[in-house]
Amino acid sequence: MKTGRILILILIAGILVFSGCSSENKELKKDAVNIADAMCKSIEAMKNLQTADPADSVQIQRLQADYKKIEAEMTALNDEFRKKYVGNVNSKEFTDQFRKYLNEAMLDCKSLSKEDRAVFEKGAK
Repeated sequence: MKTGRILILILIAGILVFSGCSSENKELKKDAVNIADAMCKSIEAMKNLQTADPADSVQIQRLQADYKKIEAEMTALNDEFRKKYVGNVNSKEFTDQFRKYLNEAMLDCKSLSKEDRAVFEKGAK
């Protein structure tokens, strides 16, 4: 009888430990941080383009080239993400978890407008 109770307690403890470990997908979180970083760079590059002097064609061309590099990086990250999580991207649970991680990571972006920051803060909760 005692061994039965001990076995049940061990089983319950194991379930709690494993459920606690699976609540955070570290690999997905890392991928979300990488994507958020690229998104932040894109926002910053777009702001730089908008605030650049239109008469300075050299600076405009340089900023446009920077933006195209970031755009290519984002495309590569997106392709890699889709290949890596091909079976999960249609899962609501997976998408919700990724969106939460992405929202949390985007809060570190200094280039966000107040409105965008509010949206990401709401999504991170």
